[in-house]
Order: sequence, then C-alpha cells, then structure tokens
Amino acid sequence: MAYLTMEFNSMALCRGVEIKVFLPTDGLSTKQWEAPYKTCYFLPGYSVDASSILTYINLRKQCELKGMAIVLVDGCNSFYVDHPERNENFSKFIGEELIEFTRKILPLSDKREDTYVAGISMGGYGAIYNGLKYRDKFSKIAGLSPAVDPKHLLNNFPMLGFRPEVFQATFGSEEAYENSNRNLFREWPKLKDDPLLPGLFMACGNADGLVWDSVSRLSETLSEAGIEHVLKETTGNHEYDVWERMADAAFSYFADIEEGSNNALVLGF
Repeated sequence: MAYLTMEFNSMALCRGVEIKVFLPTDGLSTKQWEAPYKTCYFLPGYSVDASSILTYINLRKQCELKGMAIVLVDGCNSFYVDHPERNENFSKFIGEELIEFTRKILPLSDKREDTYVAGISMGGYGAIYNGLKYRDKFSKIAGLSPAVDPKHLLNNFPMLGFRPEVFQATFGSEEAYENSNRNLFREWPKLKDDPLLPGLFMACGNADGLVWDSVSRLSETLSEAGIEHVLKETTGNHEYDVWERMADAAFSYFADIEEGSNNALVLGF
C-alpha cells in the first residue's frame, strides 16, 4: 500500500488544495492488485477534514483488501455544492477537476464502472448529490450516516452551528432549496428512468438522532419511485464506531463482493 499527500492548484476553488491518497500497490494482503486501479473519492463531513477520517477509520485496510485507490479531500463545511459568486465550486472540483487531475497523475482507471464516490454525514450528502449530478463519471455511491436533508438539520439542530444564515449561504432560501437539484428527495425520483442512474448504498445507525429519520424517508421515497438501492440499518449514533463498522459493507458494495467476504487482512512472510 502506498500513501501519498499531494498538493495542486485548483481552478474550481481558486486556491491550492491538498488531497490524501491510498494506492494498493505493494501486495501486502494475500492478493496482488494491478493498475489501473478502481477508485473511490471519499468526502469527509461537517467540521471534519481528511486527516480526521484517516485517524479514526481504517480506509487503508479497505484499500488493501478491495484493491481500490481511495482519494480523500477536505470539504470545508461546503456540502460539496457550487458557489461561483465566491469562487467556491466544490461540486465542480469533485465531479470534474479532481477526477481529471488524479487520473493524469496516478495509475487510476478512467472507466465509469470503476469510479465511485462516498462520504460521511455532510460528505454523504455530497457523495449522493454529486454522484447523481455527475452520473456520467460515477457508477456507484455510498453514504455513511448521510445528511440527506439539510433543511431538517436547519429546523431541528441549530445548536450544531447550522444556523439559518449558514443554510442560506449554502443553499439559499428554504423555498429555493426545495425546488433545486440540491433537494435529493426531488432530484432522485425525477431521474429514475435515466440509464446512467448510479447504484446507491446507504448505512446509518438507528439511534442516530441527526439523520436516521431523513435517511429512512429518502429510502422510502426511492422505493416508492421504484429506484433500487441498499439501506443498511445498524445500531449506534452519529459516530465513528458506526462508520468504521460499515466501511467493509460500503467498499464490498463498490467491489461487488459479499459483505464480510474479504475483510481480514492477513500478511504473508
């Protein structure tokens, strides 16, 4: 496994950015993986950066076992949406620039079927939103405790810092949000017949007071629209333990293997 930290100038964000990358290059597991590698672009949540994710969740293990490159970025509390009026185009950065840059520099597959996007909490929203928006690039999406309804957070959890002015700076008015493509409950059913509709996996703790109700509602909305998806319910709250436990399920979904069938790292000597 190779671990890289890379810096480059982002035109979408009008500043320098740092990304962190795992590559399954060294064959430390029981299987040798060959380039070009399948790739997951992984999006951290609100008030969390890529370093925090690497500290608390063993993505290196998933890289090794699933033979998959993992690229992590910082989301800067953006919900990974575009704001061209202030040169903060996180959606364009994720769905266009980041893919183009990493494929140019690293031995990554350029095939849609080998390219995935995942995220936690706010990053889960960003993954589900951008995975659908850039469905010509991403074939599968995984959201771990995804914050699929920012309006619900606004109206129920202002103490977390998601105040009305923060919501408006991100999504505009509540009415504008409801009628935009940023409303996942509106956009996914609208595109249900699109031949490029990505596969969707969601996992969430059933004691998660922040997002469980919203995730359940989105799952029901998708089911009513006839959209196939996976919702994995587990115990736990909005916490790293849930995301660590659900990592194998999410990356097994990407790798198209049975959950738990390749989650033990055994080194040979």
